[in-house]
Amino acid sequence: MLEESVSFKEQSEKWIKWATTRSRKPILLTSIPTIRCALDKYILPEIGELPLSKIHNGTCRPIVERMKEAGLSSSSMNGYMNIVKAVMKSVIDPETGEPKYNRKWNSTFLDLPVVEYTKQPCLTADQVESMLEDAKYEWERVLYILLASSGLRISEALGLEWKHVVNNGRTLVVEQKVNRFGKIERKLKTKSGKREVDLHPVVAKELLAFRHEQNGLLFSTREGTPHLGNNLERRRLREHAKGSWHQFRRFRNTHLRKNGCLEDLRLFWLGHKPTEMGEVYSKLKDDLPTRLEWAEKVGLGFKLVQRDPRTIRRIGKPRGRTWKPGQVVEAKAKRIALRED
Repeated sequence: MLEESVSFKEQSEKWIKWATTRSRKPILLTSIPTIRCALDKYILPEIGELPLSKIHNGTCRPIVERMKEAGLSSSSMNGYMNIVKAVMKSVIDPETGEPKYNRKWNSTFLDLPVVEYTKQPCLTADQVESMLEDAKYEWERVLYILLASSGLRISEALGLEWKHVVNNGRTLVVEQKVNRFGKIERKLKTKSGKREVDLHPVVAKELLAFRHEQNGLLFSTREGTPHLGNNLERRRLREHAKGSWHQFRRFRNTHLRKNGCLEDLRLFWLGHKPTEMGEVYSKLKDDLPTRLEWAEKVGLGFKLVQRDPRTIRRIGKPRGRTWKPGQVVEAKAKRIALRED
């Protein structure tokens, strides 16, 4: 088949296969559903059958119009157009290594909106304290404490196992996460994401008091499987605050800056890449006593009121953490049998 007659739809399939298997910055498999949704809903209906030689600013403008009619955000519209650009650039001249269809894209002509990151809500200390007070379950309260005092990403927090809690609860080893499908994977968002996060002694005490088994996840469902961050956001977080779990990271980042935390430690704890050579050369991340000292020095940024033990028992622990497959079904069958008797 001549390259000039290859349709955009055919090339998009080749691009997905190549982009997920390439050695240099492969696309995560968890991103494929979003990419396919963008292709099927907005891109392919407009240019899917067109040959690659016919793809340009003029033929792509209806894609932007379709996305505007659907009410997509500026970020989504620009991100979906980047898929079109990536597919076009994926056709490489085998001799020169340059893209054969290297278009000069005109965002003004396409009428793509400018992405402005204006909606970045950040929790306040009062909100955090209110969430701790209103938490319905013990695990929910501990999760809020951990997110607000560590700055962990929600996927990282849900992927924590008890083996990752070291130094008598003062340090968390972050080396895995829970993806959008509820599967644990070792690949974090960035290379800097693999790190150790040090906690305040009060948080360590709360964490150890919450511990009720030696192994397994800190936070799991009744069947012992990982929670889904999106589900918890919809069912729990939205009851207290608008926005995503990232509000906890902004709260912690703001608190660390406000209390004069060393910059290289702040970046290390949050899993961000060092921005200056001095931060790269600094080895404070290897100095555990200094890290623990600063974790206690900067404090929490919110009041951690001790709950009444009777209230904690009423909140309860998630059931079924140690249940094996099939035990949930057996327990339900027993309850039904008792009711019939």
